[in-house]
Amino acid sequence: MLSKKYRLPIQEFLGKSSKSVRGVYFTIKSKTNNLLFSRFGVVISRKISKSAVRRNKIKRIIFDFIRFKEYYLKAGKDVLVIVSPQVSKLTKIEIEGELENMLIKCKI
Repeated sequence: MLSKKYRLPIQEFLGKSSKSVRGVYFTIKSKTNNLLFSRFGVVISRKISKSAVRRNKIKRIIFDFIRFKEYYLKAGKDVLVIVSPQVSKLTKIEIEGELENMLIKCKI
């Protein structure tokens, strides 16, 4: 998991204008902030899985990918990752690959 400093409070992000990139498995919304680091948030609905264990596992995969790739060290972005229901069919490697492609498209 990312430390609390690098996690985005989702309530602050919603309703603000941001740049969006939509893919099959993820929608990524980003906007600039006035900080020296980036913050990340993940939204996973109950449509993905009724099991909270499965939803939390997907969330951990995403946050660990961001932590290991050190995307949070790039300055000045708030990034919200919205997960679509098709992700539940993917493996960990496929989730990480799709997320990396989306982050590259979003220029983060």
